[in-house]
Amino acid sequence: MVNCDIGRVVFVGAGPGAPDLITVRGLRLLKQADVVIHDALPGDALLAEIPATTKIVPVGKRCGVHSMTQDEINAVLVREARQGGLTVRLKGGDPGVFGRLGEEMDHLAAHGIPFEVVPGVTAATAAGADAAFPLTHRGKAASVTFLTGHCADGTDQNWNAHVETGATLCLYMGAKALPSVATKLIAAGAQADLPIRLLSKVSQDGASDILTTLTDLASGKVDVSVLPTPLIAVVGAVVAPPRHAGLMGRIAAFA
Repeated sequence: MVNCDIGRVVFVGAGPGAPDLITVRGLRLLKQADVVIHDALPGDALLAEIPATTKIVPVGKRCGVHSMTQDEINAVLVREARQGGLTVRLKGGDPGVFGRLGEEMDHLAAHGIPFEVVPGVTAATAAGADAAFPLTHRGKAASVTFLTGHCADGTDQNWNAHVETGATLCLYMGAKALPSVATKLIAAGAQADLPIRLLSKVSQDGASDILTTLTDLASGKVDVSVLPTPLIAVVGAVVAPPRHAGLMGRIAAFA
């Protein structure tokens, strides 16, 4: 049962990094919040939009280094919501794409705390927009799959099934595992020369974009360990440079 005397929690997707890629609704709620509990991915420029009177609680996790465990984050959400007012849980990208959203919603529901979700631009769609390729394309890819480069429970992906679909594969997290993933994709039947795009810090300063192939990645010709994070890898025919690649630039370039 929901306790009407307590506050509410709104999960807000911060987008891929550029502060102006948050939704209008998300930014409005961020400015109205009494408390903001944020991950490591939202950048300083977006955090600067938060009023000085707002309580800010950083709970970021990067490369296995956690300022708080997930259980501790869940407890903070409940504690702050019980103080009343509006608590914004700010997450990088879209909260529902590899953002531990389900666990936090379940915890709030178990404690009778109302919540809602404001979606955000996820890294895969932002990567395609930045690098001028679509995630789906007639004759090249009729579907797209978001998956993680490593599974927390130690299991592995069904790479054969992913290859059989012919979908564009968007690999989140697990940058260190990408050479191994490339090897597994080839073993599962993917063409060795299938292009893969490695995009770091999408939409942010210091972004990088490397086009390679599964076989070159698997053989170590690309040193993934030196690439900045966060990094997303996109695999499929759609990532090959199109004829219009040299004509496209970010809107900001014309401002």
